[in-house]
Amino acid sequence: MPKKSSDAIDKEEAKANAAIEKAARRLKETEAKNQFNSYVKLAGGVGAAIFAAVVVVGAIPEGKKPGMEAWLADRWTISAVNKAAAGKFTAASNPFFNRWTHGDAKYGLGGITVSGMIGISGAVQYCPSDEGVESGALPPSYDARENWAACFSEAADSGNCSSSYAIAAADVLATRFCIADVAKYPSLRLSAQQVLSCDKKSQGCKGGGVDSVWAYIQRRGLYPEKCLPYAGEKGAACKTDCAESDKLKVVDHCVMTKEKSIKREIYNRGPVVAPMYLKSEYLIYSSGVYMPTNDSVQVYDKGGTAVQHAVSIVGWGKSEGTPYWTVKHSWGTGWGENGYARVAVDSIVRESYVVVAIPATEANMQETEQKKVEEEQAKAEAKKERAARDERIKETRKKHEEAEEAKKAAGETGDAPAAAQEDEAEIEVTLD
Repeated sequence: MPKKSSDAIDKEEAKANAAIEKAARRLKETEAKNQFNSYVKLAGGVGAAIFAAVVVVGAIPEGKKPGMEAWLADRWTISAVNKAAAGKFTAASNPFFNRWTHGDAKYGLGGITVSGMIGISGAVQYCPSDEGVESGALPPSYDARENWAACFSEAADSGNCSSSYAIAAADVLATRFCIADVAKYPSLRLSAQQVLSCDKKSQGCKGGGVDSVWAYIQRRGLYPEKCLPYAGEKGAACKTDCAESDKLKVVDHCVMTKEKSIKREIYNRGPVVAPMYLKSEYLIYSSGVYMPTNDSVQVYDKGGTAVQHAVSIVGWGKSEGTPYWTVKHSWGTGWGENGYARVAVDSIVRESYVVVAIPATEANMQETEQKKVEEEQAKAEAKKERAARDERIKETRKKHEEAEEAKKAAGETGDAPAAAQEDEAEIEVTLD
């Protein structure tokens, strides 16, 4: 057998080495492929487990309260609410409550209150009833925005701040000034931030009184929005370069309790402020007429108190036999029907505690002054009548005493004379 040259040996070794490297690469590729297939199988198993868990969560019995960490607007909740609503209203995710949990709602929407002290001296009073117009006709549906479009701003976005009590008050007062005199107050906006920053009796972004905030506004007035723009949770100092004369006030505020009176007030003078209770499903309301479903859950704050929210009522109507209020929120234009909602009457809006504010326009101030004059005159007349009555009582009592003395002097016994009995009766009636 002929001996191979060194060049031939080198070529054969190089060829063998190349074959060995190629076999090694194939082995590594096979191992990697097998490992990838294992990962796929593992991921598929995990995915199946997750899907099963989600199905189980979606199958939680109706009426069971969601956990604090559960999302307000996950697709399972939205689907369940829409099913329970049965076409009366629809639920959907929205920008304001995006990524909010039930815990966020519990801690982020609290602090809105009503004093409950209507009629007590120094507190808010009931609105006077005008019986002369109570029976007048009202339209079956009404929306103040249609008649006074220039007087309505878009729904504010309160951000992470429980400030609905301040926003609703500032918004309603501005709208009422505009409706009273649209030529003088077109597109008026008033500062809700002033309440948050300056009203010491409120709690800023931690809430305040739907009714008590008006005592501050009536006393101090509100600057236009440009003087102290809304800052919300970022906060803002209680200061401005605007003049004190730029402020607008109210001449009075009061509470209404009857549906027809509320409608008449809106129809004649503009929106009013109302507290409403919040249901978790209402936070993902999108359209239609909201009526709490059988599965609705009240939102409670950290202290266990039912959470309320301040809104402005701008109108009313009826849909498929259900009467409703049209209300404006402070959750931005991406919530509900462009920031508004239609809410069934006698459901979550507190119609028995609606706050009415009388803007300090020239006409209203003149009317208020005239009422004061009339009240003072009435008081003076009542004082004169009381003085005359007291004098009559005094005279009658004197006659009675004289009659008694005369009877004793004459030594009379038995019943008193008829004249004395009449005098006695007159004293009793007069005293009554």
